[in-house]
Amino acid sequence: MSVLLRIAFILAGALLLGVAANEALRAVGHWYEMNRAQSESDLSQAFVIALAVHAACVLAGGWLGNLLFRHWRRRRTASRH
Repeated sequence: MSVLLRIAFILAGALLLGVAANEALRAVGHWYEMNRAQSESDLSQAFVIALAVHAACVLAGGWLGNLLFRHWRRRRTASRH
């Protein structure tokens, strides 16, 4: 049961931070496309950078979810004693 709960915490953290990053990157990407991009090459470079940032945010969200699970489990076991 603990393993499934840990996976749920990790997935929830990754999903939440991934969605937040997606919304921020969408706004920045739209601004960049309208105001700064000079060619298709600029847009493709920006897309690759946004994809890398999004992947890093998903990984960081999973890591934070794992930390939150460990903190929650530690507090739960401490309250029992």
